[in-house]
Amino acid sequence: MGRFALGFARTLAELDEVLRLRYEVFNLELGEGLAASHETGRDLDPYDAHCHHLLVRDVATGRIAGTYRLQTSEMAAAGRGFYSTGEFELDALPIEVLENAVEAGRACVARAYRNKAVLFLLWRGMARYLAHTRKRYLFGCSSLTSQDPAEGTRMLRHLEQLGVMHPALRVPARPGWRCEIVPGIDRAPAGTRIPRLFRSYLRVGARVCSEPAIDRQFGTIDFLMLFDVETMDRAAYAAFFADLAGR
Repeated sequence: MGRFALGFARTLAELDEVLRLRYEVFNLELGEGLAASHETGRDLDPYDAHCHHLLVRDVATGRIAGTYRLQTSEMAAAGRGFYSTGEFELDALPIEVLENAVEAGRACVARAYRNKAVLFLLWRGMARYLAHTRKRYLFGCSSLTSQDPAEGTRMLRHLEQLGVMHPALRVPARPGWRCEIVPGIDRAPAGTRIPRLFRSYLRVGARVCSEPAIDRQFGTIDFLMLFDVETMDRAAYAAFFADLAGR
């Protein structure tokens, strides 16, 4: 792939690099993240030991440019379950979706590498992962850096206005995680902006399938996204799944 190499964290040293990058992006840059991470300089939670960590590395510098955390339904069943279960009532999703899904999370790209090349490689890697594990669906949380229910409500209204809510599925947030829907906010104001990565998911065909949830530990408002390989944008399918057998 020229300047960048795509792979997985296969050693504890590589995993440590991933955790340090996540801390730099989430905690130091965005002001999100777990408070405990400031003690270690690493974004680490109990799910990390049970997941695969996709990464893109800059060949010239050796630095990790971006990463995603991935797990299949089988891995979730054998480990700690799906991370998203902590925020959302995933039982609201059809069992055939959950059993045929990969959960993606902890997405981040180092500031110096925020270009289409790195994100494309990460998504190409997830396409390979879906093909290898023979899964149809990808799901996970997309976030706003906020704890303000009014912002969560405005974003929900904006997503509804754009027509990007899933037509059949609406997963509720768990008790204690629900973002109050503020009365009187019936439309999003002009200029409401969707975060860049969130917007990219929508562009390739992912749909929002939940109400907003407030993650008070991480400092975000989250929406559950569901991506179906069989209904994704055809141009994106050709780009990410090109030459992959079985798709």
